[in-house]
Amino acid sequence: MTNTPLQPLDRIAMAVMTGLAIVTLLLLVSGDRTLPQVRDFNWQNRSIGAEDTAFTLTFNRPMDRAVVAQQLKVAPPLPGKISWAGSKMAYTLLSPAPYGNTYQVDLRGVREKIGKQRGKEIVPFVGQFRTPDRMFAYISSGEADRGRIVIYNFKTQSPIAITPPNLVVTDFKADRYSQKIVFTATDRQTLENRQPAIASQQVYSISTGIAPRNTENDEQFIPPGKLEVVLDNRDYQNVKFDLSPDGKTVVVQRVSRKNSTDFALWVVALDKSVPPAKLKQSGDFVITPDSTEVAAAVGQGVSIFSIVPNANSKLDFLPKFGNVLSFANDGTAAAMVEYNSNYTKSLFVVKNDGIEQQIFNTNGSIWDAKFSPDKDIIYCLATELKTKGETSYEEPFLAAIDTKTRKILQMTLLPIQQGLQMSLSPDGLAVMFDQVDLGESTNQIVQGSSNGILWLLPIPPNIREIKTPITATRLPLSGWHPRWLS
Repeated sequence: MTNTPLQPLDRIAMAVMTGLAIVTLLLLVSGDRTLPQVRDFNWQNRSIGAEDTAFTLTFNRPMDRAVVAQQLKVAPPLPGKISWAGSKMAYTLLSPAPYGNTYQVDLRGVREKIGKQRGKEIVPFVGQFRTPDRMFAYISSGEADRGRIVIYNFKTQSPIAITPPNLVVTDFKADRYSQKIVFTATDRQTLENRQPAIASQQVYSISTGIAPRNTENDEQFIPPGKLEVVLDNRDYQNVKFDLSPDGKTVVVQRVSRKNSTDFALWVVALDKSVPPAKLKQSGDFVITPDSTEVAAAVGQGVSIFSIVPNANSKLDFLPKFGNVLSFANDGTAAAMVEYNSNYTKSLFVVKNDGIEQQIFNTNGSIWDAKFSPDKDIIYCLATELKTKGETSYEEPFLAAIDTKTRKILQMTLLPIQQGLQMSLSPDGLAVMFDQVDLGESTNQIVQGSSNGILWLLPIPPNIREIKTPITATRLPLSGWHPRWLS
C-alpha cells in the first residue's frame, strides 16, 4: 500500500490539534487560574424606578452563598432578601429605593464553593445605580406663570413652566416615565371673556424634557415643549380624562354640544394610529394598571370593560360599589367606595380574586385613596361631617390605614375646603396636597383672585412605630393640583 504524502492543510490541522491537546493537558495539570468574579450586574450605571424591584449579580463560579449574604453591602442601605438560581443571585427590595439617591453595591471577602475545600477569593466588586430626582408637577397660581404646568426638581430647586402662556390648564396626568404630560386647557382669552373653563377646554399633550432613564430600553430624548392637540372642542365638550399607564391611550368623557344626552367615554390613541372612537356612557372612571380596561361608575354599580371599542370581552359588574378611586400598581387590588343606605360611605379594598374587605367608614365624603407600593397601607383623603351650633361642615383629613388590620396608623387634619388634591410619591415616602381658597372656581383660581398653597407630608418608613402626628411642610411655591413624577 502506498503512503499518501500529507497535504499542507493536513499538516496545519494536525499542528492545531496537537497544540490544543497540549493546552488542555496544561490546564488539567495546573488547574483554572482565573479568579471568581461578578460577571454581570444588571443595574450597573442604570436609573431605576419604583417598578424595578430586584437586581441580579451573575458570578463566573459557584459561590459560598451564606458568605455572599453576609458580605453584600448596599449603601445607602436598601433592605431586601436574597434568592439564587445557579450562579445568579437576585436581591429583591422589600420596598422601592428612595428617589434622589445614588447607590453603591459592594461585595468582597467571598470565596468560591468547591465542595469542602477552601476556594479562591472573589475579585472585589463595586457597582453603582441611581434613582430619578424627586420631582413633581403642579398648576401654578403664581403671578408669572398662572395657569401653566410647572415642574419642580427638589435637587435643583428650580421651577420650570412647560406649557404655553396662552393656555390655562385645568387638569393633567404624566405618562409612566414622565416624558410626556397629557392635559386639558382653555385659551386664556376665553376665560377673560368669563366663559366656563370646562365648556371650552381641549385635550393636549406636551413633552417635559425629562431624559429617558435608560436609552437602550426607553424612547429617545424629546426636547421640552413639543405641543400637540389630542382632542379639540368643536363638536363636543371635553369634561374629564384619564391617561393609560403605558402612556399610549387617553380616555375622555365628552358631551355633545348639539345633544346633551350624547354623553360618553371616547378612546384616543396618542400616536393617532386609529381615529377617536366612542366607548360607553359612564360617570367617574379610571384606566386599569395594565392599560387594557376601564373601570367606571355605570348606573347603580361599577363596570369594568375593554378599552378597545366594540370589543367582545366579558364585562365585570360590581353592583355593590358606586365608585373606583384607584388601583394598586400591580392591578391586584382596587380601592372602591360603597354608598350606604344610612348616608355613610365605606372604603373597600377589592382584590382581583373577588375578596372584598371594608377598611374604613365615614359620615362624610371619601375623595381619594392610594395604595402604598407594597399594598400594606392605603392613604385615604376623606372628610368627617361635623356640627357647630346649627351649622354642619365637612372636616378633611388624610389617614394612613393598615389594609390588613384596618388600623388607622396616622391621621392628619387638613384645611377645610372642597376638592382637595393629593398625590403619593412613587417610592411611597411622601404625600403632597394643595390648599386653595374655599369656594373658588377654576376660573377664579387661574385668573388671579385666588392663590394655591402646596404642602409636603413626609412618610417615614417605620410609620407603624410613629405614635405622634406627622407634620406637613408648606412649600415656597404657589399652585394647586400637585402630581409626583416618576
